[in-house]
Amino acid sequence: MSSVNDALENARLTYAQHMRTCRQCHADGAACAVAKHLLRIYNNARREHLRPGGRHAGSD
Repeated sequence: MSSVNDALENARLTYAQHMRTCRQCHADGAACAVAKHLLRIYNNARREHLRPGGRHAGSD
């Protein structure tokens, strides 16, 4: 289960770091294509984290 937690934390940190450092996101005031992709990865990891049993829910 910790790998799901690690993936969630890694995705969150990667997205947050991008939003802090991306010149395009700051200049436009809107998320760039990379930010949207990273947010999608974070949302998928969050959904996986919230799913009962995590990634291996139906494998037993």
